[in-house]
Amino acid sequence: MDYSRFLSAEAKRFTNASLAGLVHRFAGVDGVISLAAGLPPAEAFPVTELTARTADGQDVTLGSEGRQAYLAQQYNFNPQGYDPLLNWLRNLTVKLHGVNIANASAQSPKVAKKEPVALAGGPGGDTAAAVAVTAAAPVRAEAVAVGGTNNDRGATAAAPAGPNAAEPAAVSVAATTQAALGAPVRDLVLTSGAIHAIFAIISCLTDPGDTLVVDEYTYTHALECVFLPRGLRLLPVRGDREGLDPEDLDLQLQLATAEVAAGRGACRRPRLLYTIPTGHNPTGVVMGEDRKRRILEVCETHDLLVLEDDAYYWLYYPYEGESGGTAGEEEGRGGITSSAPGRGRVPGLEGLPASLLHLDTRGRVIRVDTFSKLLGPGYRLGWITAPRPLVAKLANWVQASTVGPCSVTQVLVAKLLQQWGMDGFKAYVRKLQALYASRAASAHAAALAHLGDLAEWQAPQAGMFMWIQIAGNLDESTLLDELVAAKVVVVPGSMFATRGLQATLNWSAKLTSTSTSTSTSTRMQPQQKHQQGEQGTTQETAGLASPISCCLRLSFAGCSPQDFEEGIMRLARVIRAALHARSG
Repeated sequence: MDYSRFLSAEAKRFTNASLAGLVHRFAGVDGVISLAAGLPPAEAFPVTELTARTADGQDVTLGSEGRQAYLAQQYNFNPQGYDPLLNWLRNLTVKLHGVNIANASAQSPKVAKKEPVALAGGPGGDTAAAVAVTAAAPVRAEAVAVGGTNNDRGATAAAPAGPNAAEPAAVSVAATTQAALGAPVRDLVLTSGAIHAIFAIISCLTDPGDTLVVDEYTYTHALECVFLPRGLRLLPVRGDREGLDPEDLDLQLQLATAEVAAGRGACRRPRLLYTIPTGHNPTGVVMGEDRKRRILEVCETHDLLVLEDDAYYWLYYPYEGESGGTAGEEEGRGGITSSAPGRGRVPGLEGLPASLLHLDTRGRVIRVDTFSKLLGPGYRLGWITAPRPLVAKLANWVQASTVGPCSVTQVLVAKLLQQWGMDGFKAYVRKLQALYASRAASAHAAALAHLGDLAEWQAPQAGMFMWIQIAGNLDESTLLDELVAAKVVVVPGSMFATRGLQATLNWSAKLTSTSTSTSTSTRMQPQQKHQQGEQGTTQETAGLASPISCCLRLSFAGCSPQDFEEGIMRLARVIRAALHARSG
């Protein structure tokens, strides 16, 4: 695929970071004395050892071994990130998503390859006979320093190749279905968390005034801090119990194409879709595999790239009860909900859902992962998986914005993963899933006990949120004022809404009449106070029915189950009082 047509004007102007490239090119080459890099010597750094202790009592130490304390305080001149961590994540990406990952950074002058071992490719362990892909052994990524002690001669900004590198022996590269199908080669770029990754992708693939396709409710931080400041026009797509609706996606793209062809309004041909498939923020829904396949078909038809933001991917817990049966549905007084998520069996790495990246054989998906929900948000560390032709542009953007993620974080996380090994990492993920599954089950039970006749919701099967629709079409702002008085803080659904903004595209009445309706029993719409658009008219997207209820996002992650239930009880009292006041 020719990706040049998707690049922003900014990305097209990017050239390679020449100094970083020069330094990285000769890094670790025997006999080379580099007079090029402006690197502080090891003696200038105040810390000689860093030790972190894990929750189970293991010490993770960055010291003289592998010069890790030095590397944690030094520049990293690989534009894609710290080599040992990159290689660990490359292997993990192949194992989880079955994709064709590049052997090594394009900047690397030397690559020590390991013999591939065929594993079951793709999520859930489906077997695929295919071409095995080899991940690179770590490459030394900094030049020889001049002067100083013997200890800082040959200093690098990445761990040296060899047995100390943080490449997991247990995760060899898998035979991949995508390699067999001729899917494009992909590679990774490390970023300072997911929002940094999203900003990089948006900056490289959109220009101000471009049309961005989004869920009708989406991640508010991306909306407020990236999409709107970038000057993008928003094209919302309806959602249901499985997330973004591919048929409405197809319809909206057809309408957008007609608008562009007719030269009406400010609509430009959409080039990018942003969506959150697992534990969606704010709705909490999980997109099914068939739904993902259909979305990719629509994007292929309309020539869209897909930004897959999967921050909650690791927090997946679809099972019910100790026996591990799949969660079903139940009818309650509050409408259709899902039976409680399990407190017992969890999917681990092997049971994670098939990603859009895994299902994409055409090179349309650019995936964002993050350690924020996996290890902790304070690490400020994430990564992009993208088709190889886009990697250099994304890496250059990261270099321009931060000169790469924090070296301390990269080296520490690489050492932690190395120390855990794949078995330890798998055990950690299972423990994390069990924690969230337990909290989700308690939250669902509390909602059933106190909100059963007042609201509708789905029991969460991933992530950390419950999305509830309040019965009675109550006024959102009034309800929020009463909740504040009751000392309960929730997030109003309208905060995530992409409809009703000045940036939201709207279609003419003639085009709107072609829209199909969506059943209100599966809708997830908060009552919104629509802002007035630029022409003084309410901005509505084709086919949007009248809002049916007030919606709230509740997080069960950051408080104890006891506090969550108390908050639900207060919420129930406020709703009952509001309903009584209105009827009285």
